[in-house]
Amino acid sequence: MSKPKAIGLYREIKLAGKPGSDQRILDFVADEMKNKGFDVSTMFPSQFIKERAGDRDSDLIFSMARDAGINDYLSLIKDNKPVFIINSPASIRVSFNRFLTYAKVMENGVRVPEAKTYLIDELQFSDLEGRVILKPANRHEYWFVIDKEFHFDAAMETYRCLGLHEVMVQKFVKGEDVKFYAIGKKVIISNQIRESFPKETIDEIERSVLAVGEATGLKIFGGDFIIDTKDNNKVYCVDINDWPSFGTMGELSQEEAGAEIANLIVEELNNFKAKNNVNN
Repeated sequence: MSKPKAIGLYREIKLAGKPGSDQRILDFVADEMKNKGFDVSTMFPSQFIKERAGDRDSDLIFSMARDAGINDYLSLIKDNKPVFIINSPASIRVSFNRFLTYAKVMENGVRVPEAKTYLIDELQFSDLEGRVILKPANRHEYWFVIDKEFHFDAAMETYRCLGLHEVMVQKFVKGEDVKFYAIGKKVIISNQIRESFPKETIDEIERSVLAVGEATGLKIFGGDFIIDTKDNNKVYCVDINDWPSFGTMGELSQEEAGAEIANLIVEELNNFKAKNNVNN
């Protein structure tokens, strides 16, 4: 019996926050998938499209790719053959539209700081009210805390150099930063945070993380919450990222995260096959 085939797609270097760490986590997942009996190929999206790798008889694609072009290509593959893709192209599209993402998670009961989007040429420093967070409306990197005009000018120059056309202004919430990772239903936050806050606060964070996954469709994701310690430990979701590098939290090594992700992929693939009557 031939081995089931899988293709892992690295994140594009230009869209990677931490290129080395991003590649390592995908490699750890690929190694674990091989241990589980899969025939695994890994490549960058440009190679994937050039070699029309999606036309191969692959059972699944586990992708960190972010570019709209490759995700459009993956959508076509998914529509034309019974292949499982994690994270799905549709979920990546949602995660890159910050306004849509925040709207969706708020519908699922997640608290998000007030935010508004602007065309980059229409936003002035005088439009801002106090300290704010400035971030691209359709990209995860390059966010800035703004409370002085020279901060604003530097941020806007960065955005113009990147060719961005729309930005989001988000209310600044002062408090304790909580980084999280999610692998399916598994929520990872630091032991220090768990030990520093009441159980009801931790429970709210975990419920909110799962609600984010349901709202966006992401299966592997991460981000940040802020606990407003001056206002009854209110929890705010301030950032959501597709497939993080899993390289900044001591409670879970990249290798351990890779094994957890591989377990999730196999579970989700089996569910996909059962739902779509795929046999191989």
